[in-house]
Amino acid sequence: MIKKISVDRNLCIGAASCVLTAGTVFELDGENKAIIIQKNSVKNSGPAEKGAWADEAVADETLLLAAQSCPTKAIFLFGENDKQVYP
Repeated sequence: MIKKISVDRNLCIGAASCVLTAGTVFELDGENKAIIIQKNSVKNSGPAEKGAWADEAVADETLLLAAQSCPTKAIFLFGENDKQVYP
């Protein structure tokens, strides 16, 4: 189960494949870099815990597909005890 997401802005090239796959979780900012949409209008590259995501109901499979769609592997997913799940 995915508990935390982080985007490495140095790796992100703005391909937007994450936005197409999980548009309720990711969007591109003014620098054309992926950010995580969180509650209370917070938007940043994280790390963001599951309880902070604007869409807490997003499926783990959707998050994994979004991360896998990134051509530079800039999206990092973490599970229990901060264990890295992907990449």
